[in-house]
Amino acid sequence: MDVQEAVSQSTPVGAAEEAKRDGLRKFTMGPNDSLEGKLTYEGHVTVDGRAEGEFRVTGNIDVASGAKVKAFLEASNVTIRGEVEGALNARDKLILGKNAKLSGDIHVRRLQIEDGASLNGHVRMGDFEQQGSGG
Repeated sequence: MDVQEAVSQSTPVGAAEEAKRDGLRKFTMGPNDSLEGKLTYEGHVTVDGRAEGEFRVTGNIDVASGAKVKAFLEASNVTIRGEVEGALNARDKLILGKNAKLSGDIHVRRLQIEDGASLNGHVRMGDFEQQGSGG
């Protein structure tokens, strides 16, 4: 039963870390961390560094102020305070913080844009339909 805890504790101090929160795992990247590639993750992801690729998570994605992301993002809720370039699917809500910069087409159920944020791209709002993995 303690296998996952042992795995979580084996990550080096200062590296990207994983912890449990609200019953879901949480993966956090620090300001000096970078990630390139494809991430499929059951839990929440916080990016506070550089990330590039494709990120599909069951929980939420938070892009911190100062973070730079060039990727396709898919999550329940997405909060952006940094810079994101790429398409985005938020199954529930997208929040653009006051200094957020988003460049890419988005599909969201709900959208909240704070004064000072920028969004360049096409916006599609509404419920999501399961149509296979067409991509």
